[in-house]
Amino acid sequence: MTSSRHFVLSFLGPILTGGLFCGLVLLNWKLLEEHRLEPLVTILVGAVVVATVTRWFVRHYIAVRCPFCGGKSYEIPDRGSRFMCLVCGKDH
Repeated sequence: MTSSRHFVLSFLGPILTGGLFCGLVLLNWKLLEEHRLEPLVTILVGAVVVATVTRWFVRHYIAVRCPFCGGKSYEIPDRGSRFMCLVCGKDH
């Protein structure tokens, strides 16, 4: 995966999974009310949690191809859109 595709995935992935979660809550609205859970609170809290977990997953488990050696690169913590290659050790 290229770094530009990784950026798009890390931006759109949390939005899409949060939207999917909201859709599932809407489909199960009556069930949540029967179990005395407030669906709107579930949507708010759940969408934030799902989006955060998705962003964490993309950052730690989706590799970017290194432009120098072709190895696997992962995002450097606290440095947005910067990647460190596991093979050659270069950042890009």
